[in-house]
Amino acid sequence: MDVFLDDKNSLTLLRAVAHGVAGLALVPSPHMRPIAPRVGYFNLWKLGISPLLCYLGIPERTRLGLLVPTASSRIQSKDVTCHVSTALRGRSPFWQLVSANPQCPSPLLADESRVYVLSPPNVVLGMAARLCKRSDGRAMPMYRSVLMLLKLCLELCGTYSHDPFEPHMGEVAYGINPLTCARELREAFAEVGGERGIALARVATDMVYDLSGSPQESCMGPALFFPDSYGGLGLGAFDANKPLDLNDDERQSIGYRQITPDFTLPGQKAVIEYLGSIHNEGANPRIDHVRSLDYATLGIREFGFWYEDVRTRRDFMASASRVVTALEQYGDGGVKRRFARLAASSAFAERQEALFQVFRPWQR
Repeated sequence: MDVFLDDKNSLTLLRAVAHGVAGLALVPSPHMRPIAPRVGYFNLWKLGISPLLCYLGIPERTRLGLLVPTASSRIQSKDVTCHVSTALRGRSPFWQLVSANPQCPSPLLADESRVYVLSPPNVVLGMAARLCKRSDGRAMPMYRSVLMLLKLCLELCGTYSHDPFEPHMGEVAYGINPLTCARELREAFAEVGGERGIALARVATDMVYDLSGSPQESCMGPALFFPDSYGGLGLGAFDANKPLDLNDDERQSIGYRQITPDFTLPGQKAVIEYLGSIHNEGANPRIDHVRSLDYATLGIREFGFWYEDVRTRRDFMASASRVVTALEQYGDGGVKRRFARLAASSAFAERQEALFQVFRPWQR
């Protein structure tokens, strides 16, 4: 039997694969739309995916979310939620869940059933539709919905993944291959269509960037560079996780032949690095010291932010003032006045607080 999971369950399994759970992998599927379940009297166990259901906690802690092609193919069951989906985005809207090693089948998969999850662009669109429902009911302001969706996009385009079941407080997997990229998301949502959530998805993906390395780094980018309408300081153009473009002489003069700052300020000869707790471990302090010397040799100003610098919104503003002062000193006229105006604005403080609550929920 073919089982097509909705956006919520798909996201759980995308994260599970990123965390290396039970030898699972994902491969693109040729399916462009879901297939109606072929069952008569329905119960969950007829799907033939009992181990996967147990892993997902169905029906104990959540319900199984399925995609079906038509309203008439909905399944009537208290343990199942069916969503009708006829139009999906991207060249491969579904990915099949398979064993990472065919010689060693995953214990979460069964031979008699195939399981399909939505691709990242369609997970984003599904989450955007959920957020729009909450915004429509005035449960949250639209800028907060944009921030929540942007956080998901940065994760999917980044090299880390939140815990499948405890995304706020659970363990984060680092150094993974990105599940998608900013260009793929933008291209998927550029197509004409009027699905619920598409406008929100376009706003969020217009700001997303690739290769964010951690949840904290994903907070730093929006907080420093995004428009003040979303709680950011709007410090101007930036490059994220882009290797410095060095000539041969510059490479010969430094300890590392390639340096990839967290954030580069084009035209300012300045970089910003977030130095999380891992930078205190092992050889990392020595590596960071050599990199700082390399920046100095290249004539690049380095601004380092430690966890203490971003523990609260007020800590962040105090630390960000260093960057603002330097930008003003080196020719970005007016940046200090803009910063002072934002610092005195209660409306901006509310939006900035929302940004920190969304991206750093463990501090709430």
